[in-house]
Amino acid sequence: MTFYEIVDVTTTSLGIPLALAGFGLTFWQAHGAKRAAEQARDAAESTRERLIRSSLIALIHQLIKTEEELDRAVHEGEVRMAISWTNTWKWQASQAKGLLKAANSEEQKILRGLQTSIVASGEAKNVLISNPGDLVADTANVRTSIVKVTGELSSLAASLGFQIGD
Repeated sequence: MTFYEIVDVTTTSLGIPLALAGFGLTFWQAHGAKRAAEQARDAAESTRERLIRSSLIALIHQLIKTEEELDRAVHEGEVRMAISWTNTWKWQASQAKGLLKAANSEEQKILRGLQTSIVASGEAKNVLISNPGDLVADTANVRTSIVKVTGELSSLAASLGFQIGD
């Protein structure tokens, strides 16, 4: 047997097992890459959920503060401040609504309450700008809708606070 024949037999007999080993190694690496991608996706989703929860908690506190400031403006008869605080409420409530939707929240009662308060805020602002009369009466509807939704938001904030560590 010549050297060439020995090399030919060796490469022919070892080629298929080496090719199968290479295929197995490639399959194993692809499986590992898939697992790593799934873990990265899960970590990103977990981070997203935590950011939404944290943002909602901070926003809920801002909404409650806005409610207090609107009440103060009405009590003191400050039409311009009442307009400003109704605008602030509308903007913050819209953000809260968006965050709740992004979180795929089942909080339908809160979502409806936020929407009602957003509409009432816009209506109160329009009345206060165009034809202000009795500030208490002109803002009664928006303040009532805000009180309803902040009561629900307070319990949601407490619930979200426990979920932050999850």
